[in-house]
Amino acid sequence: MGSDKVIALCDANSFYCACERVFDPTLLNIPLGVLSNNDGCIVARTPELKALGVKMGTPAFKVRHLVEQGAIVLKSSNYTLYGDMSSRFMWVLEQFSPDVEVYSIDEAFVDLAGFPKEQLLMMGQEIKQRVQQWTGLPIGVGISTTKTLAKLANYAAKKYRATGGVVDLTDSKRQQRLMAITPVGEVWGVGRKISQRLQRQGIHTAADLVKCQRSWIKKHYSVVLERTVCELQGESCIPREDENTGNKHQIICSRSFGGRVTEKSDLHSALSSFATRACEKLRSQQKFAREAVVFIRTDPFKEAPQYCQSIRLVAPSPTNDTRLWLQQITPALDALYQQGYEYKKAGFMLLDLCGSQSFQGDLLSMNSLPEASEMMKVLDAVNQRFGQQTLKPASIGFQPAGWCMSQQSLSPKYTTRWSDIMTVGAR
Repeated sequence: MGSDKVIALCDANSFYCACERVFDPTLLNIPLGVLSNNDGCIVARTPELKALGVKMGTPAFKVRHLVEQGAIVLKSSNYTLYGDMSSRFMWVLEQFSPDVEVYSIDEAFVDLAGFPKEQLLMMGQEIKQRVQQWTGLPIGVGISTTKTLAKLANYAAKKYRATGGVVDLTDSKRQQRLMAITPVGEVWGVGRKISQRLQRQGIHTAADLVKCQRSWIKKHYSVVLERTVCELQGESCIPREDENTGNKHQIICSRSFGGRVTEKSDLHSALSSFATRACEKLRSQQKFAREAVVFIRTDPFKEAPQYCQSIRLVAPSPTNDTRLWLQQITPALDALYQQGYEYKKAGFMLLDLCGSQSFQGDLLSMNSLPEASEMMKVLDAVNQRFGQQTLKPASIGFQPAGWCMSQQSLSPKYTTRWSDIMTVGAR
């Protein structure tokens, strides 16, 4: 079945590393990696680092000797910078189409329906060139008639240099040729275990998969893989991601601590920070929460006394007011905290979320969904304009605490902090 849709998948190459390179030219053309929280393991790599055989997820301490030898560079994750660069990337894409579906921090689907078929390749090249020029980020562009085929086109755009980073895969014959040389494990939605299982049954390439009967795939695998086959056959059946946001029923904010935490006051500060951030996300989605869960735990990988406990909090009515949740943090921690343990992680999770359309009031009291308070609106407006935690609850504290993440190689916040903006001289 054919499709009238034309979708471009725009995906930044090694996004975290690319953001670091935009503002530090000394990082160009050298093996570079970005570390996870607390400088734990490698979560992003440049092609130069991949060429050295350094795998994704490698613990930082295992390659520390290469850093000391100057053979590679590792940077702490700078999510403030990456989030802002992502926003700029998406803004550039919106110059080409009013319908941009942000799929993740570094990739988005762009609706190009209506453009003449013979101009699609040129349009993809223009998108790639403008993103590079306006943000400094290198991207790949894959164009086709379904999301899965667009992902396949993007895979080819990155793998084969001759494409120049842009592939138009709207033609069915080109689709067949590419699928014939693409391992089935590279198809979007086919994970490692499913790939191994498919190969045991003689399905080695995307072309082999697309020939399968949908009913057989559904019976022996899942409806999800059946949908993948439909998409490879040109039938668009994966909806917009934001059409499913109503299915999300929780917001969680948690961190592993950068150091050992033994004092209740430090745990209170951390939980206050996590609850504040979770409520910010809740308000940004224009939702409210009726329940929350607070948890603290020790390090399960350490040979020491272990402790893990959580407690459920309930609000009288759905709310997104940070202050109402913070009031419950102190009694919750009084119930949870046990002296004598070295705590490694804590978290705050909002549950039972609802919006204005899904709110179910109390039959007797006839409660209606409350509006966000004026104080919360001011709090969010100030922090959006001047940076996160410009205004914050006093319970978080005003000095760096022992629970803060370890970030020994953190780059400046080039685009979001006045003191970190670069000074450029010309003569």
